[in-house]
Amino acid sequence: MTTATAMTAKELAAQIRFRGCVATLVRLSAKNKVKELLRAQGKKVHHYSGRELAEMAEEYLAVAEHREELVAKASELAKVILARRR
Repeated sequence: MTTATAMTAKELAAQIRFRGCVATLVRLSAKNKVKELLRAQGKKVHHYSGRELAEMAEEYLAVAEHREELVAKASELAKVILARRR
């Protein structure tokens, strides 16, 4: 039988804040990576709408290797960002 440990409200709020920060950073990083890839192909980023870039970023994140890399980087950055807020 396993015992569950209860989180305090403060710990839960911190965890929610951390996960939200990571998710935001991952989406932003994916969108920037897509822009970088478009530029590498000689295409102009301003020819694409924000929606198209977001869809391409989601496709980029659908690849497990890309997602894992961006999540790892975003987690480290989120720790730094949230530590500075205190």
